Amino acid sequence: MTIKQAALHNEDDIRRKDIRIGDTVIVQRAGEVIPQVVGPVISKRSGQEKLFTMPSRCPVCGAKVIRPKGEVMSYCTNVACPAQIQERLAHFVSRGGMDIRGIGEKLCTALLKVGLVKNVADLYDLTNRQLLTLERMAEKSAANIIDSINKSKDRPLSRVIFALGILHIGEEMAGLLANHFGSIDKLSDASGEELLSIPTGG
Repeated sequence: MTIKQAALHNEDDIRRKDIRIGDTVIVQRAGEVIPQVVGPVISKRSGQEKLFTMPSRCPVCGAKVIRPKGEVMSYCTNVACPAQIQERLAHFVSRGGMDIRGIGEKLCTALLKVGLVKNVADLYDLTNRQLLTLERMAEKSAANIIDSINKSKDRPLSRVIFALGILHIGEEMAGLLANHFGSIDKLSDASGEELLSIPTGG
C-alpha cells in the first residue's frame, strides 16, 4: 500500500512530537482513518535537521499568517487567497458537504484556473457547454456533473451550512443552526447575541 499523505495536525503537535525539517518519520495507519505521523526516527538524524517554524506569510498569496489567541490553528488572513478558495470549493462539493459527484480536487483546480468558477455559488451557473471546454472532459461526464449539481439543490439546510466551511462550524453545530433559524436568510441576518444564545447541549 502506498500512503500519499498523513496527518500532522498543527504547530503544537509538531513541537510535542519533536518533528523537524529533514526527519525520517514513523507513519501509522489505524482502521479507515487518515494515517498519522507518530514521530521522528531519532536514530536516523544526521544533525542537519531544522526546527519547524510557522511561516509569517502565506506561501501562496503572501498575506500575513496569524494564530488567534487560544487556538491551535494558524490562518492566512486573505479570504481571497487562491489556496483558500480552492479548499473552500473542495469542501463544498465533498461527500460530507453538498456531495456533488464528479467534481474532485483536480476539477476544482481546473475550474478555478480557467475562471469558470470564482466561488461556490458559481457552480450553479455552470453549463454543459462550459464544462466541455475543459481538457479531457467527455460529454457524459459533463452531463453527470450538471445533474449532480442540480440534485445538490435539494440538500437539507444543515448540509448547506456545513458545506460553506464557516470557521468553527462542524456538522453538529450546522444542524443546530439549521433547526434554530430554518433558512440561510435568517441565519445571515442573525446578530452575534442571537448566535451565542443558541443552546448547544454541550
